[in-house]
Amino acid sequence: MEERRLLLAIALSLLVLTGYQILFAPKPAPRQPVPRPAAAGSPPPPAAASRVESPPGGAGQAAPVARSAAVPAVSDERERRVEVATSGFTVAFSNRGARLLSWRLHDYRDERGRPEEMVRTIPEGPRALDLETGDPEIDARLREALFRPSSEGVSVPPGGQAMLEFEFAEGELEARKTLRFEDQRFLVQVLAQVRLSGRELPVKLVWGPGIGNPSAAEREVQGYQPPQAVALTPAGVQRVPPDDIGGGARPLPAVRWVGVESQYFTALLVPAEEPRPAELRAVDLPAVEDAEASKGPAAVLDLGTSGGPALLYVGPKDHQRLSRLGHELARIVPVGDWIGPIVVPLMKLLRWVHGHVGNYGWSIVALTILINLVMSPFRHYSIANGVKMARLAPEMKVIQERYRKVPALDPRRQEMQKEIAALYARHGMSMGTQMAVGCLPLLLTMPFLIAFYRVLQVSIELRGAPFLWIADLSQKDPLFLTPVLMGGSMFVMQKMIPTAMDPAQQRMMMLMPVVLMGMFLWAPAGLNLYWLASNLCSIVQQGVTLKMIRSGEKERDKDKAEGSRPGKKARHA
Repeated sequence: MEERRLLLAIALSLLVLTGYQILFAPKPAPRQPVPRPAAAGSPPPPAAASRVESPPGGAGQAAPVARSAAVPAVSDERERRVEVATSGFTVAFSNRGARLLSWRLHDYRDERGRPEEMVRTIPEGPRALDLETGDPEIDARLREALFRPSSEGVSVPPGGQAMLEFEFAEGELEARKTLRFEDQRFLVQVLAQVRLSGRELPVKLVWGPGIGNPSAAEREVQGYQPPQAVALTPAGVQRVPPDDIGGGARPLPAVRWVGVESQYFTALLVPAEEPRPAELRAVDLPAVEDAEASKGPAAVLDLGTSGGPALLYVGPKDHQRLSRLGHELARIVPVGDWIGPIVVPLMKLLRWVHGHVGNYGWSIVALTILINLVMSPFRHYSIANGVKMARLAPEMKVIQERYRKVPALDPRRQEMQKEIAALYARHGMSMGTQMAVGCLPLLLTMPFLIAFYRVLQVSIELRGAPFLWIADLSQKDPLFLTPVLMGGSMFVMQKMIPTAMDPAQQRMMMLMPVVLMGMFLWAPAGLNLYWLASNLCSIVQQGVTLKMIRSGEKERDKDKAEGSRPGKKARHA
């Protein structure tokens, strides 16, 4: 009974309050118009009222139409260029679409001696740092909108940081792009936000197509890698040439970073926190004067409805610098999985040697000599073993010819093994240790030689580094002297060492220097310099080892001759 009376009292109270609001509601204050700059050709802002009245003389009252209030207009009155200068690079934007125009690296030069340009633009194509929402109409409006920049020029103080912001609002559409730069740090923080009628829209950040503008000389070098898409996924680093992407987009469910790379430079979009979805695209590139039409890679990072933040790295594939920046960015440098633990220390050692020598060409020579000195004991045993094998080769062939027609499973094959063991014993060798003595030096030295070869392939320090007549160690030798000398040194090496091969095999081996010389004519000059220096070290060591072997044989022959004299035997008796 009490509950029924309580409910009745509440209902009567709500009825009284509702009637009071209807009969004595306060009149709304008149809405002041929002000032906005007059832009030529821009449409008038939509009305902000919550209902539309019927025109005078109309047949009847129009039904109320619900609409969202327009945001205050924010735009610039003209198109302008906005620049950001740091100690390492200079960035230029256009306020039309807040689109990136240029990203120049101060410490790296192109073939004309100008700062290296990282941005490649094509007509009607995507631009680096474009924003996408998935709505073609909105994306087109954003590309043509005149964003209002926070400043026309930003200079990042030494050791400090600075921020550049672009804003745009018109009707129910709002967009904002904010970039935070730090001096001496190539990681730029990018924040992006797009709203429609107050609702957050999903935002994607684009880089592409490609990166940089490789010259004709760079494209001629053997092993040149055109720009391609790259991403760090749970499965590892994925490198995808634009021709393999296909006509559409290749989605990636979660990436630690995604971007575009060339031989020596890269642009990587990094989600600041957890891995995010991304996609790879192929963009049609027009033909230029020294290259045909092709496809360029583009990378897209999905920032979701939060709009970021994301980190952007644009710069050299410098393993040391990328290691300091974190986010596993150093994995963009292809040092190799199994050989990487050797490549990385050798890269640091090359820089250390350059710090004392002052020229990367002589640094390669000095480091090659150092590696060969460390490996010289193993090579000594390998050369000595080869000489012994060459000496017993004729007797070995006689034994093998004797049992040539004996089947492999025939018990008489054991007799052949006994004869070979006796042959090894007469020459002071053991069958059990022969394979180890012959193969172990090679197994120990080859990883270091291959690792240093990889160092010269991935070290950006060689780009633009001169040496004697060579203007750039990362490009081919203009006179082809180093590959020719490399081939000649290989021929000398083969002639110095006795061999157990038959004449036909020897003739085939003599063709190898010619074949390799032809293969390395267009290889980077730094690699040819390394192989030439390594071959010269091998020639010197082979000469020293052979001289030691001959000297030891003479001493043994002399001792045998003295021991065979009657007087010598009597004295010993």
